[in-house]
Amino acid sequence: MATLNLASTRRYPPRINLRHRPSSLTTPFSCLSFRNPPPPLPRLFHATIRASESRSPGDHRNPIPGIPLDSIWSPIKATLVTTVTAAALFFSHFHFVVKPAVSAPVFPPPTAESEAVSDEERERERSIEEHLLSNPYDIDGLKDLMEIKIKSKKIPEGIEILDKLIDLQPDENEWPMLKAHLYAYSGDTESAKNGFTELLNKDPFSVEAYHGLVTVASQDESSEELENIEKKVEDAMKLCKKENKKTDVRDFKLLLAQIRVLEGRYETALKTYQELVKEEPRDFRPYLCQGIIYTLLRKNSEAEKNFEKYRRLVPKGHPYASYFDDNMIATKIFAQKLENERATTKS
Repeated sequence: MATLNLASTRRYPPRINLRHRPSSLTTPFSCLSFRNPPPPLPRLFHATIRASESRSPGDHRNPIPGIPLDSIWSPIKATLVTTVTAAALFFSHFHFVVKPAVSAPVFPPPTAESEAVSDEERERERSIEEHLLSNPYDIDGLKDLMEIKIKSKKIPEGIEILDKLIDLQPDENEWPMLKAHLYAYSGDTESAKNGFTELLNKDPFSVEAYHGLVTVASQDESSEELENIEKKVEDAMKLCKKENKKTDVRDFKLLLAQIRVLEGRYETALKTYQELVKEEPRDFRPYLCQGIIYTLLRKNSEAEKNFEKYRRLVPKGHPYASYFDDNMIATKIFAQKLENERATTKS
């Protein structure tokens, strides 16, 4: 999150700029990012997505032989999808991300300090709400309040504020995009799908909207829908190539790799990431994604090589750096757990 501007003279606690981008991220990599990326995928999945029978026989479907696929696929998808999704988002407009957990964490009892911070946030929320009573069209105030609502997981209230922002800024695609993602986060996949589809009707080359549809198809555990989206993404990518839209082509490739991970087509996904590395070796995202896949395939040497390249290339101060690191560590722990279970089944 951006730091608060304590010198602000506004009536309520100062706004955290949703568009803040640390200066350390002003690099040539801006051409590799999504234009209006959504937050990292906030939901976990619970059942396997059937892979198409037309897949290459070389693809790995079960990364750990000896352990039933059903017992490992759900957490693998939780780890891979959340991290691959986040890795695809190089610059984010939204820094109030609700981060998913690979496994249920054990939280320590709240301290007096954490409770004080919570009280401070509640007071800030009340102050902004009071300000908006007399200034209902204050866009900055609405953004502030929306951020607080989302951080505190008051999603329906956050969506209500987004509706106001959409009315006030009808040409700003950022708001309907975020609204659709919030629907997906809350489990309303039908509303989310409608939202992303409307955005695609306005912009058929919106990688972000396609990404949202992939999220929804994954939550609905619909392999058929996922394959339909994959075909549309491939068609859109071909048109982008004809029009020489290199940035869009790269973003679509990242999305296709994510889809193939969801389908269990690890080798195909790896080939796509390797192509992306050849095209732009300074981009950290393909290295991170390859490292995670190789870890789950028990190719630890290859995994570490890619993680090392990722650590060397990821910009200092990147808003998602700690998130990437957490998932990288979680993947290693999870892979070791599977290896231990495999050893137990053999004994």
